[in-house]
Amino acid sequence: SARVSRSSSPPHRRPISTPSFWAQPGVAKPPLELPIAGLRASAAGPMEDPSNDEVIAELVHRIQLHVMPRRIRCREFFNDFDPLRCGRCTMPQLAKALNTIGVGMTEQEVDTLAEHYTDHGPRATKPQVVNYYRFCADVDNIFSSEEEQDNMKSMMMTSSPGSTVMSTFRPNSVEDEDRFYHVLHRVATLCKARGVLLKPLYTDLDRAAIPMPSRQNPRRGGKVTRQQFIRTWPFKKEMSPDDLELLCDRYSTKGGDIHFMALHNEVSEVLGDPEQPFPTSPLHLRADGTRWSHQDLPVVKKIMSKVVEKRVRLKEHFQDFDPLRKGFCTPGQVKTVITIMGLGKDIDKYDFETILSMYMQDDGLFDYRSFCDDVDKAFTVPNLERDPLARIDMPDATTTAPARRNTMRLSDAKTAKARKIEEKIRTFVRKRRTEMKPMFQDFDRAERGYVTRSQFVRIMSMMQFDLDEKAIDLLAGIYCDFGNHNDFNYKTFLRNVDPPAPDVEVAMMQMTSPFIPFKPKPYFNARGKVMPRSASEPMLWDLH
Repeated sequence: SARVSRSSSPPHRRPISTPSFWAQPGVAKPPLELPIAGLRASAAGPMEDPSNDEVIAELVHRIQLHVMPRRIRCREFFNDFDPLRCGRCTMPQLAKALNTIGVGMTEQEVDTLAEHYTDHGPRATKPQVVNYYRFCADVDNIFSSEEEQDNMKSMMMTSSPGSTVMSTFRPNSVEDEDRFYHVLHRVATLCKARGVLLKPLYTDLDRAAIPMPSRQNPRRGGKVTRQQFIRTWPFKKEMSPDDLELLCDRYSTKGGDIHFMALHNEVSEVLGDPEQPFPTSPLHLRADGTRWSHQDLPVVKKIMSKVVEKRVRLKEHFQDFDPLRKGFCTPGQVKTVITIMGLGKDIDKYDFETILSMYMQDDGLFDYRSFCDDVDKAFTVPNLERDPLARIDMPDATTTAPARRNTMRLSDAKTAKARKIEEKIRTFVRKRRTEMKPMFQDFDRAERGYVTRSQFVRIMSMMQFDLDEKAIDLLAGIYCDFGNHNDFNYKTFLRNVDPPAPDVEVAMMQMTSPFIPFKPKPYFNARGKVMPRSASEPMLWDLH
């Protein structure tokens, strides 16, 4: 019968008043900052109108000042009170959560917050009516709003290891604000002129690593006693005692200490950027009006040359993104494939946009099948089985040369002048019988086939063949084929000005070619018929 009577009068329908929550025996009151007598006296009448948004904003701002430096997420403290995650809790549970977070609030302030965040909808069932979702969202705005964080810079504790640690201290208001700012600017001017920093002066008193009687405040608290602040002040001769007392009144805490970190931060804001300017020498590149061969080379031809050089297969990489083998993929997947194959450094943004415009369909997909077919033409010819008599050549160095060499586009007049200079060098080398290749190899330890432009000039001076600046520019325009004006291709240069003799070329080819044993001449022709003796051994027949 007792159970029936309890169920007949559900607890959520009982009239509950706000003060009765704190009188329940199972509810523990949170620690309050004010005396109990003061709380009971203030509970008789409201502090301010709960609908006043300024009071709620002030309370929320106090909570934000507490949770921001500690990186506290308030919602985690309400999960134990809301197992069903409906987003609501009771008023005592709100007080318990604030007490666990560490925010000291009076009973009246908790009632004001609870009244503001109370839901009055049909789903809100008493006493679980306080919407802590909205409360946590308002408090957590400090983590996403850069503007609100910038407003707290005056309370930033730069003496702590983290640069975002803030204090809840606020400078006190003084009667004569103009006089205070005048004193503050004087302090900032003296610090700048004499190179004085206020924070290191009080560091020994605030951050002592060992216990000491003079350190009466918590470590890294940013506070010292009033006597310590006045005794360590560096500008006693320049400032009057009244100005010093004005600073003490401005930055004094409730316990009578002086918050020197707040003064240091405000002086630093007045000083501005403490970094001293230093001389710089920025690099200003001149506009290069040279026209290169890669600018006229089609992007598909460039990719074809790189694919042949690296011997990579395009189609398999695209098929990883196309499980149904439809032959299409997205532009992002195209960029991924090009990066995986290592072609991203050879193709700029303009070339990539050109490829997309050439093979892009109306629906925004990339036709990689057609792209791969065009690139694979370097290895084979499409529909080769239809032409049995056709012959194809294997890709060689000339196939990859367009991508490996980036030469300058010179006019016919400059090319003719460069050929005349080559003819002079060729005549000089033949008359002197000079070996040029060992000189270039001394500068090319990595055997790249390239020397710098200044090294080329030094080699020509060592050969006692001086070239003026115009002649060097003309030769560099032909043999600087690496896409810049500095790398000089000396191997191509030697093939033109110091070519080997024909017998030497034959000997070098035989030395580098694989060994071919002696093979007697066959006595039958290609059709398998035996050749007459006169045709197979004409010289022996003549001897007989």
